[in-house]
This record gives sequence, C-alpha cells and structure tokens, in this order.
Amino acid sequence: MAIDRRVLHRDQFLSALKSSPQLMGILNVTPDSFSDGGRHFEPAAAVARARAMIAEGAAIVDVGGESTRPGHLPVSEAEELRRVVPVLEALADLDAPISIDTSKAAVAREAARLGACLINDVWGLQRDPGMADAVAETGSAVVVMHNREQADPAIDILDDVERFFERSLNLAAAAGVPFGRILLDPGVGFGKTRQQNHSCIWNLDRFRRLGAPILVGLSRKSFIGGIIDAEVDRRLPGTLAADTIALMRGASVLRVHDVAENRAALAVFMALKAAAAPLSVGLKEDGRARMVLALGGNVGDKVLSVRRALRAIAAEPEIELIAVSRFYRTPPWGKTDQDWFVNACALGRTSLKPEALLERMKALEVELGRAPTERWGPRVIDIDLIAYDDMALKTDRLTLPHPELFNRAFVLAPLAEIAPDFVIAGVRVADAAARLGSEAQEILPLN
Repeated sequence: MAIDRRVLHRDQFLSALKSSPQLMGILNVTPDSFSDGGRHFEPAAAVARARAMIAEGAAIVDVGGESTRPGHLPVSEAEELRRVVPVLEALADLDAPISIDTSKAAVAREAARLGACLINDVWGLQRDPGMADAVAETGSAVVVMHNREQADPAIDILDDVERFFERSLNLAAAAGVPFGRILLDPGVGFGKTRQQNHSCIWNLDRFRRLGAPILVGLSRKSFIGGIIDAEVDRRLPGTLAADTIALMRGASVLRVHDVAENRAALAVFMALKAAAAPLSVGLKEDGRARMVLALGGNVGDKVLSVRRALRAIAAEPEIELIAVSRFYRTPPWGKTDQDWFVNACALGRTSLKPEALLERMKALEVELGRAPTERWGPRVIDIDLIAYDDMALKTDRLTLPHPELFNRAFVLAPLAEIAPDFVIAGVRVADAAARLGSEAQEILPLN
C-alpha cells in the first residue's frame, strides 16, 4: 500500500530534528506582513520563493495567509483560504515538507488536504477549539506557540510560557496528538515586552525539559531593531546573532526569511559544536558532574506528577537539565498487582555531590506528595539517581550506577531515546536497550 506523501514529509522533517537543527523558510502570502508583506502575494511569486528556499537549505516551508504582526487586521477564514489555497495547490509537486501558519482549524484541515504536513498555530491550540482535533485527525505535526493578548511587564514570563505549554500539551493529548509530533515555540515578539523577549531567548533551555523540540522565530523582528537601531531590511546581522544564541540555548528549528545566510551560520555553528568533547565520555562543565535521573509514578494524574517533578528539579539552583525523554506507559515492576506507571528519564549537570543530590531528590519526592509505602508499592512520584559521571559508589544508602539499571526496561527505553551513546559501567546504553527481551514491548511512549 502506498504511503501518504504527507506522512513521509512529516516524518522526514521530524526525523531530521534528531540529528541537527533545521531551518524553516517563511513564505508570507499576505499584503501586510511586517517584513515581506506583498512580496510573495501572487501564487507564481510564492511558488518561486518556496523553491528557492528549499534550494538554499530550508527543511520545510511555512506558508501563511494572515499577518500576525503587532496591530495586524484579522482576516476571515474565506479570505485566508483564498490566499493560501492557490499556493498550496501549486506546491503540490514540490518534494519537500510544507507547513501552514494558521490559527483556524478549517484552514488547517484544508491545508493538510492539499499536502501540508505541519500546522504552525500562533495560539498554541488555545484559540480555535477545533484546532487540536484538526491536528489529530489530519495526522499532522504541530508547532505550539505561546501568545498573549497583550504584554504584561509584571509577570514572570518564563513561568507564563511554561504554564501555557502545559495547557496546550494537555489539549493535544486529549485530542490524541502523539507527543512526538509536537514542537514548542516561546513566541518571541508576541505579547511580550522587549526584556521578556530577551529572557525567552536566553532561557530556551528551560523549555527543553518539557521534552519537545524548540522552534524559534526571531528573523528581522522589532526587538532586534531595538538593539541595533535598524529598520526591517537591515536586521540580518542581528538576526544571525540572535539565531546563533538560540542554537546554543537548545533551539531545534529556526524560522527564517534569509535561508542561505542562516544556513551558512548554522554550518559554522555545527562545525564548532562538533569540536566539543562528547558528553557521553563523562564531560564535566565548570566542575559540574553529569547525572542521569529516572522518574516515575502511578498515583493520581501520573503525567502531571512527572511534569511537576521535572519542573521542580530544573528549578534547583545547583542542577541544570539538558535533555528529557518522552513519557512512557510502563507496567508495574517488583509488585505487579497495581496500576501502570508513567516513566521518563532526564539528563543533567549538577554541582551537588551524589549523596547530597540523592537527599535533595528524596526531599522533592516528599514535597511533591509522596507518602511512605511498601517497597515497590504505588507512589505519586519516584526520583532515582541512576548514574553520576563515571563514578562507582556503594554505601548504605546509595549505589552507583544504579544496580538494577540493566534489568529495567522502563529506565533503559527512555534513556536510550535521549542518550543512546552514553556508556555506563562499560556498557553503551543503546546496546543494553537492544538486549531487552519481551519486557521492552510493554514500554509504550504516551501520546
């Protein structure tokens, strides 16, 4: 049976994110976008620009029929369709992923029918009540972007972005959108002060702990003009600088106008990054040790409990989370007559000694609602220290690496997802996961 080309393009794009950051080319078919409004309004010009961006190195082209710049005039569903449909039809033979930049479910559905494999929603599934269902039912990937009606300098913007993402992820899960098809965008330039925009960029790594790839759209935006005192058409140097910072802070996708120039900057970034010592050999940064944590729980709202635990860990001043696996549904272990678990793994760096780190994780368990229970019994949250650099340690309270690591599929499966090349106790994580038997088939990633 032939596979839908949309599915191939969707999976091509999502798979590429696992190996290196990618570029999303901006194609505005609007008369009033802040940077290139009217330039590609006619279908022929739009198609020519799309082909050029793919040739220059864009992994995906993002087609938008409604300007979202500050002060823009909303357009009707019919007008937005009138703008994008001819372009999408003309791009049908382009052998590359296409996304649709829209917050209207009906537009998203029609775009998917015409070949778009990703829906880029600037309201993160929270404006049109039918959007999450549209994403799920069309089998599309989705960009969930943070947005606000207006900026509020009094709020903690990072906290606001995280809470917005959590609501969006819950909407996506309820609709049946697989977690592996979701990207997160902090929405720089949308409902934020200049300082809040700066904070979102510099703290991108904070949002990575939610486990989804991060997309940023910084190209030619006004915050750059405010820094370098430049009009829209003179903001390329500032854009390249901001995009490079975003890459350093963990961005997986750059949404850009100037594809060729960003492609060159990305090539330089990747070449220099490749010269860094691999984390898998026990790299320390600034005296901090590499740590591996395993989290799980099976009481109450299991997903929410693990998310809260990750959030609490990342808030610790002496801990930096650098990667988080997807969440997995797993059967109980040790005591089988209880409900299923949600498990995940996290990688990080810490300046705490292993015993102090263990004490802090146990204290967090109590703070998050864990009560004393029988061994292997039900629990709200469990946080285990699996490995700490290359340390071998055995005390009354702590053994490193964790003595049951290679027997626990619910730890190895998520750990192999984010750190396949890590070597623990002389064993490569991916090799250990590959040796798991039938137990591994019961470890299922959650939508």
